[in-house]
Amino acid sequence: MSTAEFDAEAVIDGKGCILGRVASAVAERALAGETIALVNAEQMIVTGDTDDVVARYKQRTDLGSDRGPMYPKRPDGIVKRAIRGMLPHTRPRGREALERVRVYVGNPYDEDGEVIEGTTLDRLSNIRFVELGEVSEHLGANVTW
Repeated sequence: MSTAEFDAEAVIDGKGCILGRVASAVAERALAGETIALVNAEQMIVTGDTDDVVARYKQRTDLGSDRGPMYPKRPDGIVKRAIRGMLPHTRPRGREALERVRVYVGNPYDEDGEVIEGTTLDRLSNIRFVELGEVSEHLGANVTW
């Protein structure tokens, strides 16, 4: 299904937003029946020291065998997996909600997305963070963004 075929009710911009906060808000809205397109996944941030965050994601990707669990390396897959973790994805209601969510690297839509209130990090604070694009590069993802 291409972008033109996915008619999203809401386009949400993830640029500079904290991954967990956006994922919980998107999961809640998807459960309510809204179709959502989340754009700029590579510019979303994860709080914490860069080495600690990369080590945590590296441990997840190294965990599986050839049979699984498979953990994504690309930013859009990491965000989709975070949203899935906040949904009852083993039940029909959760599966249907997850199907209503699309995550994109970059912005394929003509319009700018909305920023969810309370998800951005105050850049003047001294909180350390790392962008998902950088985490993906450390994990060995093919950088195409």
